[in-house]
Amino acid sequence: MSAVTHAGRVHAPLAVHDALRRGKPDEAVSLLRDANPGLGRDDARVAVQRLAENPSDPLDHDDPFRPSGSAVPTATDTLPSAVAAKIATGNTVDAARRLRDAKPGLSDAEAREAVAKHCSPLLREAREETVVYGDSGRYGWLGWVVALVIVGGGLAIWLG
Repeated sequence: MSAVTHAGRVHAPLAVHDALRRGKPDEAVSLLRDANPGLGRDDARVAVQRLAENPSDPLDHDDPFRPSGSAVPTATDTLPSAVAAKIATGNTVDAARRLRDAKPGLSDAEAREAVAKHCSPLLREAREETVVYGDSGRYGWLGWVVALVIVGGGLAIWLG
């Protein structure tokens, strides 16, 4: 019976998660083996790979420590709060980057897909319609710059 098949029995300290976030899987394997005496190198590599793919992996179905009955939490497809905040502000590129930081095993395309799945259709629509009605969006700022230069020149002559 492999220790990796029973996720609840392998202790993964914060140092292992930190090594994965920094992109050092060999260091994570070493730290995991130090925290779990008797864990083989191959089992530790598999456990680190599994942890990198999904840091919040649920317990196995035959794990004795798994809650049962009404104590079982419902599975939710939630995002870390930093990712959700970036999505709420409309910054989907940074949200995908932060999601990859939170889940190191995620590829760039998978992170973008997960962020796009959580984006509201209203947010996508709002990002497409950024030009105000009546404004061409090309040289609307030019009138403000000319007005500011005229006011500045008038003040300079008046205070003179």
